[in-house]
Amino acid sequence: MSKSSAPDKKQIQYDRQLRLWGDHGQNALESARVCLIGANTLGTEILKALVLPGLGSFTIIDHQLVTLADCGSNFFVHPSKIDESRARITCEFLTQLNPDVHGTYIDKPSIDDLLKQNTFNFSQFNIVITANLPMQTLSILANHLWTLKIPLIIARTYGFIGTIRLQVFEHYVIEAHPDDTIPDLRLDRPLITFSNYCNSIHFDCLTREEHLHLPSLVILFKTLQQWQKQYNRNDLPCTRIEKDEFKKILEKFSHHSAYDIHDHNKSLENFDEAKRTIPSRLIKTNLSSTIKELFQDQSCLELTNQTEIFWFIIHALKLFTENEGQGLLPVRGEVPDMITNTNSYVKLVEIYQEQAKKDCEIVHNYLCDLLKKYNRLSNHNLNLHHLVQIYCKNASFLKVLRTTAIKNEDDLIDKTESDLSWYIGLHLCDIFYEKFHRYPGECLLDEKQFDIDLDDLKQISKQQSSKNIMSNNKQDILEELCRYGASELHSIAAFIGGCCAQEIIKLITHQYVPVDNTLIYNGIQQATSVFKL
Repeated sequence: MSKSSAPDKKQIQYDRQLRLWGDHGQNALESARVCLIGANTLGTEILKALVLPGLGSFTIIDHQLVTLADCGSNFFVHPSKIDESRARITCEFLTQLNPDVHGTYIDKPSIDDLLKQNTFNFSQFNIVITANLPMQTLSILANHLWTLKIPLIIARTYGFIGTIRLQVFEHYVIEAHPDDTIPDLRLDRPLITFSNYCNSIHFDCLTREEHLHLPSLVILFKTLQQWQKQYNRNDLPCTRIEKDEFKKILEKFSHHSAYDIHDHNKSLENFDEAKRTIPSRLIKTNLSSTIKELFQDQSCLELTNQTEIFWFIIHALKLFTENEGQGLLPVRGEVPDMITNTNSYVKLVEIYQEQAKKDCEIVHNYLCDLLKKYNRLSNHNLNLHHLVQIYCKNASFLKVLRTTAIKNEDDLIDKTESDLSWYIGLHLCDIFYEKFHRYPGECLLDEKQFDIDLDDLKQISKQQSSKNIMSNNKQDILEELCRYGASELHSIAAFIGGCCAQEIIKLITHQYVPVDNTLIYNGIQQATSVFKL
């Protein structure tokens, strides 16, 4: 390998994750700034999973001192550091994991005082994370961040239960990376260059070798042309009978005069592939429901000089679709692997990529015109080609996530879904905390105190509920939560921390679809559930 093509240190260090979110995703991660409130076990596990892949910088806000209890579950403190600033100690240990990451901390004043003073600039962060923050403080913070339109991730562990809640005013998913996608090949509305290429191929004139390596995509299109001509149609075969007729023509094309008697007994891989891919190739090309919703979104229809660049690009895509695209999005420019020779496959790739390039250029021109119209075209966004390419390639999968704001959750009290009952139980524990300034089962003086706490917790539940009778399942959950005493188990914190970091990276890179909006982990059953609250 030559020196010019050899991977650099960063490519070697981050090789696996670069395969997931690419160089542009890594650049977004390395320029991101996050704020963690609470340097407890959960908080440090979240940051650990962000520091290792190369987060730009973080700030820890925590006024607590290191305690002996911290040393039992938090790997980023040490018994020799007891009674020292927990924010400073954890910050020092975390930055040792990756020298490229910059870490700072605030141990005075407390988060409550910062919110009261209202002088701290949360707008400097891409995302704010809380770890086991009391409900009263959380409510004030959530309301403040909602006003600033800064994403908030609320993480929590409580014994064997873990939760993640997202509060996002508006988040754009640009690269969703769906698991299963139907290739954008448009056999029902073929590209002119693709149609001309296929028309230049005549089955009768092919050599044996050419016939054996004819791409399945070409085979399907030639078969479709013959089927349409034979039955005087201009659409796709839809019914079972029509598809059977189509397959008969396909079978006829698989025979060739150059084959000898031994060849007739062999299956032709390229024709077998053509039959196998009929369901994913012979489909009607249309707009996805998500992109239709974006085109009709008020933010797309009513642009201003304050509108986010995302909506300008969506509007440019809309203009393309209504004009040059004739009702369709830009060509994606991807051709799936198929059984053929190199030259034939490269030719197909060139056809689709060339059309994708032309479509992208048109969208780019629309975008520049829009930005000029609203005085948004500056030196900062002059080079938008790469961004437009990403949008055009992923146009069918673009999404906008708008979650609800964190608010009073008393209306959830009577919900009966099994895992949601744990979330409701945690809410009741928060109400208990506001009343007694400690969690149920925490700091027990004797066995009687447990029973007293449990009775108080049940009483709170009855006061919040519209039902007179408490189910046995709910009583069991409250007893279990009381038994936990707000303890932090490292195994649960590590799992929730990893999941939380994953959601944060989704938000930072605008890749993959985040949880909408609450994830609940039941460590007893080792199961996760997602609820939209």
